[in-house]
Amino acid sequence: MASTKEGPLGNFSGKIGNVVAYEMFGKTVMRGRPSGKRRPAQGALKQAQSDFSRVMKVMQAARSAVRVGFNPQALGRSAFHAAMSVNLVNYRNSASPGDLHWLVISQGERAWAKDVVLTIEGNKAVVTWGDPEPGKPYNTGDQVMLLALNDSNLDSSVNLQAAQRKEKRAELQLPPAKEGENILVFMAFHNPIEASSLKSLENVSNSMLIGKA
Repeated sequence: MASTKEGPLGNFSGKIGNVVAYEMFGKTVMRGRPSGKRRPAQGALKQAQSDFSRVMKVMQAARSAVRVGFNPQALGRSAFHAAMSVNLVNYRNSASPGDLHWLVISQGERAWAKDVVLTIEGNKAVVTWGDPEPGKPYNTGDQVMLLALNDSNLDSSVNLQAAQRKEKRAELQLPPAKEGENILVFMAFHNPIEASSLKSLENVSNSMLIGKA
């Protein structure tokens, strides 16, 4: 059944044949429905779907981190979708996509740090670092973001504000891991105060894979 009050393009809702109409955000939207069952994807299309599915699962595990790390790129789309686009390309270009070394949780122009060292103490990751990367913007109050990710089952732990840059030390509880599973630890710097007033790549650093447990 279909209905309209203002002509064929007015307040129309319902279905005519394979066309479905509904209202969204105050506008009438009309979409065509497939007339029959689609054939299973094959070849390049099947591979593209598989790539997308894999990267999406990883992005969901890292979603709170990438929402911060890709916030400056969220212009006309969400930070999550910006991160998805970048990491899908990384995944497809990686020589060994299964190891998650292609993953980035932030992209920006803020200073990284010298002498970053990861050590494992029991079930904690302990990270230390030195002076800021020269020639790039930074603040001693910059926050350190840490993500630990199990590369087998994608269990994760994250702390978006694990420490301030000036403290030169941060800790993160690691997710569980069975024998043979690896926990990858990623790190980035960001300044939430500056980010709250202006979207800029200078508010966040590139992320780095700093080691594994």
